Amino acid sequence: MIDKLKGRFTPRRIALIVALAVIVAWAGWRTGAFEGQPQKKPCEAGRKEIKDNMGKVIQVIRTTCGTAKD
Repeated sequence: MIDKLKGRFTPRRIALIVALAVIVAWAGWRTGAFEGQPQKKPCEAGRKEIKDNMGKVIQVIRTTCGTAKD
């Protein structure tokens, strides 16, 4: 059993696996995939009505989305 495993994991194959793992980790780090904060939701324009217990509209909130200027 161990002889089979020794023949399967040659130093060249192990080096290739380690190199691929390093490349994946580097790409994840550079793209921010390991950050614990979720991404922001995009702005959604719309209208929200707040009603009292009787069903009467007491407040209207409008949301508009503008373009981001750097």
